[in-house]
Amino acid sequence: MSLAEILLAVLVVSLTTQSTNVSSLRQIITRNVTAVQLNQGNIMEIIEEQTCSTALIRLTCRSLTSFVFVLEALYQPNRTDACIYNRDSWCKYRSLFVMVRNLQLRRNFLRGSYEHERISLDFRDTINRRCSGHHHCQYKVMSDHPEALFWIPANIRIKYACIPETSVYKYCNAEVNVPNNEGGYLKSPGYPLYYLGGITCGWTFRSIPGQRIVLTFHDLSIRDHEADGSCIDIVRVRDDGNTLFESCGTAAGVKIISNTNVVTLNLVASARLYPARGFFLQYQGCPNVIAPPGSYVSNGTLETRTFLCRAGTLFPDTRQRTRTVHCAGGQWIENIPNLPACVRSSDSIVNNETDSTKKIIGSLDGGINRSYEGILGQETRRGRGPVDKIKIINYSIMEQAQPAVIKDTDYVVDVILPTILIALLFVGNAVIVYIIFQYRKRNVENHFRKTTDTQGEEIVLSATRNGDPQV
Repeated sequence: MSLAEILLAVLVVSLTTQSTNVSSLRQIITRNVTAVQLNQGNIMEIIEEQTCSTALIRLTCRSLTSFVFVLEALYQPNRTDACIYNRDSWCKYRSLFVMVRNLQLRRNFLRGSYEHERISLDFRDTINRRCSGHHHCQYKVMSDHPEALFWIPANIRIKYACIPETSVYKYCNAEVNVPNNEGGYLKSPGYPLYYLGGITCGWTFRSIPGQRIVLTFHDLSIRDHEADGSCIDIVRVRDDGNTLFESCGTAAGVKIISNTNVVTLNLVASARLYPARGFFLQYQGCPNVIAPPGSYVSNGTLETRTFLCRAGTLFPDTRQRTRTVHCAGGQWIENIPNLPACVRSSDSIVNNETDSTKKIIGSLDGGINRSYEGILGQETRRGRGPVDKIKIINYSIMEQAQPAVIKDTDYVVDVILPTILIALLFVGNAVIVYIIFQYRKRNVENHFRKTTDTQGEEIVLSATRNGDPQV
């Protein structure tokens, strides 16, 4: 062993000791407990804790017939409000940490992902190895998780559940029925101490037609792959002859969504018994959804489906092209068959205007009813008879409930009647002018006739006086 390696080992031991001094101070722990109703009247507790990464965590179930399985385990380097430590101890720890990391980098150690980006890190693999399947356990990130020794003290969030043994299916070679909008839990025989091999161990999950099945491996731990990448022991999930999932080794939180209502799960192992945990999973189903008319599924996950209307159309109630529905507790929150079909944008605008008009009329009706009640009470107190009350009500309706008719009446009075009157004036003037013209023409003809007769008489008289014979 070289001098640099010896120095590195000494520094790591010193760093471990210093981290113990840092972690020995008080930590803030917050806990939230939720109860979930399972089948057969059983209760599952879900516990969520948040504390400092240097703290010792105790995962405990209150019932002796329940065991732990982990839902979340996150290291949050951007949050440190749960960590309380002495400033001097932290400065010594930090300086020693920097020294060790620099020496490691010189020895071609790789930087951890937490050093590149301060993002949340999942450490379910290590906490599953220590706690999943047990009634209680103790876990410390600094000592139980690789690389955690080089993490800065920050918040960690752990969410786990305590599930009763009687609510977990644990037998091989069986058909598991998935009721409509429901689910359950299953573990391999021997979990979490070992799993069996040398025999056929499989399950068939079956739900109603039109429903898809979701398998979530909260904990998977079987024999790891060989040096060449091949797997000796395999967990395989198949759907209608197609392989959806095939893996070995360790995993947590893996979700597989089927395409049909029948899924087969097989654990293929060579040894008769292998000292690994096996697996613990949750199965559930949500009915498969059919997109509303005029739309299609643009994005689909376990919990959601997003529908997208075709170009130029939208959903009439939201006036949006997209709509997302959610699946919770094994059922869709929205009523899928009652979703409206996509319509053209112009149709949606017309419908919205119609709805607005209906709302206005509804408010007017409410005002009419209130007016009616008030007027009825007033007129009753005044001692008027039913006929008078009906007249008053009709008057109120004419004033309040028929604005469109009033607007039409105003249009007739303001536009149509003046136009007709002006036209009549023009026609009347034309008739008068025509009559005057005809009258004057007749007077001129009469005057011309009289003038001609007078001249003839004068000529005759003149001829008579001169002694001319009359013709």
